[in-house]
Amino acid sequence: MSHTYELMEIARVGSLFLCGDWLEQVMTPERRSYVSGDDIDFDEDSFNALKRTLLLTERIDRSRRDVTCCLWVRRPDHPSRAETLIGGRSLPVEGHHIIEMGPELFRAFAGMPTSRIRSGGEETVYYPVRNSEEEIVGVLEVSVYGEPYFI
Repeated sequence: MSHTYELMEIARVGSLFLCGDWLEQVMTPERRSYVSGDDIDFDEDSFNALKRTLLLTERIDRSRRDVTCCLWVRRPDHPSRAETLIGGRSLPVEGHHIIEMGPELFRAFAGMPTSRIRSGGEETVYYPVRNSEEEIVGVLEVSVYGEPYFI
């Protein structure tokens, strides 16, 4: 009999392998301030390292359920808004749009891992991602839900 991992445990393990410095460096320097709207140009090495880590995190409990991961960052021009910067195999339920952060994302950006259960048994965990200076630079979302939108 195989073991089913709690989503919070999957998020904790995934966050151990996510380098917040990569997350800070994933956008090229001229794009970090969003001066030209949402035109994002990624640093290939940082992007590939983050994407690979998300895909591996999604495989932790692959035999038991369909887990998806993504990384959220705060908008520098609107700190109450967040956007998905990188997704694993799929986008989050909120999609690729810039959103007003809900209470769960606010708590995670404040350093407190949190979870939310939606109708239909869909569960999402938000876990802070720290850089080498221990600053929270993003949030790892780990979700289990019905029909994911695969990219």
